[in-house]
Amino acid sequence: MLLYTVTVAPASDGKMVKELLASVRLSRTLRRSLLEQGLIQVNARPCFWTSRVHVGDEVTVMAPVEAPGAVAPEDLPLDVVFEDEHLLIVDKAAGMVVHPTGSYAQGTLVAAVNFYLKGRGPTGHCRPLHRLDKDTSGLVIFAKHKLAHERLTRQLLARQIHREYVAFVGGWVPFERRTIDAPICRPANDRLQRAVAPYGKDAVTDVRLVARCKSWPASVVALRLHTGRTHQIRVHLAHIGHPVLCDWLYGPGESVQGPECGELRRQALHAGRLVLRHPQSGAVLTLDAPLPADMSAWLSETCGWLGGESTSHLCLYSPGGDEIV
Repeated sequence: MLLYTVTVAPASDGKMVKELLASVRLSRTLRRSLLEQGLIQVNARPCFWTSRVHVGDEVTVMAPVEAPGAVAPEDLPLDVVFEDEHLLIVDKAAGMVVHPTGSYAQGTLVAAVNFYLKGRGPTGHCRPLHRLDKDTSGLVIFAKHKLAHERLTRQLLARQIHREYVAFVGGWVPFERRTIDAPICRPANDRLQRAVAPYGKDAVTDVRLVARCKSWPASVVALRLHTGRTHQIRVHLAHIGHPVLCDWLYGPGESVQGPECGELRRQALHAGRLVLRHPQSGAVLTLDAPLPADMSAWLSETCGWLGGESTSHLCLYSPGGDEIV
């Protein structure tokens, strides 16, 4: 697969390949791999990082051939929201873990993706860029090759990928907007749970009130992550006294699992929107995932919400991706 190509202009005559490819920002590891496999080329011939180029030369970077991932493919339902040669973005169902773990060796999202891509040619190792908790539904990004993964990782670290969520929380939220800036750590005596603590890693979440339910002491909020700590939204909302409904770890759990909640039986959290730059073209992508059936039913039946299942009107920022830099 061709990842990058450029024809040498007069202004670049005599430059080294490394100067011409500086904007591609290859990591040392990936650069070494590409050079060893002969995948950085001048006029269709392998070159060195210090090779000189001249006007009219064509410099190309090809995708490396990778071994498939170690997770065995499984024929599982998969909701694909966006796909091209570089990206695969899927809408994960609640109850599915992203990676295999000791408790969940099978039935994972990675296994479903591997099956989906099986037989489509030398796709290699498709990597998830981030994770969602088992019972959180919504959008997950997969990179189809190393360069895409590197570029997306840089966006993520620079906080240039906007991840927006919808949550149903306990109590009537008293504010319209709030930024929760509270460090999160893992207590020494607990492998699973996280907590707010002054010595934790920085964690920032924007919260916007969408609606206060009339028939139940609960609210609907939209959230935007600035950081990606484990359980960040769940910890932050519990910290301000409005835990996610049906969250057995940080909230009241079973105490809200009654008829009033309809069919809602898991933490009411959905990753509804992603705004990012395409790792190859640089174009801004805005992707939405509708509320799953359990959250949509609860929203309409318990809150009297008549907005349908779309999450686009629940999110914090404009669909045009104005905040992307």
